Amino acid sequence: MSARSRDIKRRLGIRPMRHTTRGGVRRGMRKANRNLNFAAIKLPRFRLPKLVVRRRRPFKPARRMLSSRRLPVSARRIKEQLFKLSVFMVIALIIFGLWQVVRPGVRVRANPDTVAAFRVPHRAIGLLEGYAHRYNIPFAELFAIFNVENGFFPEKSAVYDLSVLEQLYVVDFDRILRRYNSRSLAPFVDMYANLFSELIAFPVPLGWYDIEPSIMYGDSWGVEHNFQGNRMHMGTAIIDRENIRGRVPIVSMTHGHIQEAGWNNQLGYFVGIVTTNGTYYLYAHLDSLVPELAVGQSITAGHPLGFMGNSGGGRSARTFPVHLHIGISPDVSFTRGRFWINPYPFLRFMEGREFVVLAED
Repeated sequence: MSARSRDIKRRLGIRPMRHTTRGGVRRGMRKANRNLNFAAIKLPRFRLPKLVVRRRRPFKPARRMLSSRRLPVSARRIKEQLFKLSVFMVIALIIFGLWQVVRPGVRVRANPDTVAAFRVPHRAIGLLEGYAHRYNIPFAELFAIFNVENGFFPEKSAVYDLSVLEQLYVVDFDRILRRYNSRSLAPFVDMYANLFSELIAFPVPLGWYDIEPSIMYGDSWGVEHNFQGNRMHMGTAIIDRENIRGRVPIVSMTHGHIQEAGWNNQLGYFVGIVTTNGTYYLYAHLDSLVPELAVGQSITAGHPLGFMGNSGGGRSARTFPVHLHIGISPDVSFTRGRFWINPYPFLRFMEGREFVVLAED
């Protein structure tokens, strides 16, 4: 070591390193360095800044901060009442919406005997049919509503102001229809729809009651019969004014197939025709049948069936007037067993309508 180096170390206060072990040398150096007088040699002293670790506050949502504020008692009560009211309104709206979808409505309750009597004014049928075409309303539904609203006309002679039909049943048709239960109204709508779609021809050809009025008939439903005991007449009798057997021809009113044909002690010579909808049409007390008629045969409206007579009645001698018995038995679900309905309004509805007798196939 040179003299200059030793002089610098002496000024700095660095002691010469002793030749000891490696660990001893390091300890000696650390001890010597701790005794250095930095203030004497005017060396700068650096201090590290003190780090301050701050704890992060938990995040509070705005609604929690707002709810944490204590409201006055009266304000809290108002808030609770408004919340309950809003919940009640929502539940009420949901229930009202469901009720609008599945509401039961007014159930149609009718006596089958009153429905079968069918005392509806026959002139109203044509007017309602015209309104249905004009306003694009299903005719069967409009006719069913008309009957239901009037209790199916229980009186024998139904008197009705036909000038109010349009205002009462056509203008307010949708409102009236929504008031009734659809399932209870459906059987009557189906019955009327089937009948009006099936009935095409009047049972007597047009020339026999238009040009030459040789027949007459009326509403004879419910009249007592004295053949083989007192019975109620469940049909309409079309009478020959001249009372001549085998003079007036009889044709089918509908399309269908012959279910029964031949002789019966009560009905005489008769024909029973069933349509595709299951409605049974009876033509009884004929003088004779067309020879080619056979059970199971398909038949069209206007097809000849036979001639008007006075056969049957449970008697060997023909003592009652020459007439045709018309019976209509629709297939319905609101009653059990055979259900006969009054044909008179339907016959008046078909009377005078243009119809071409279909030729045989």
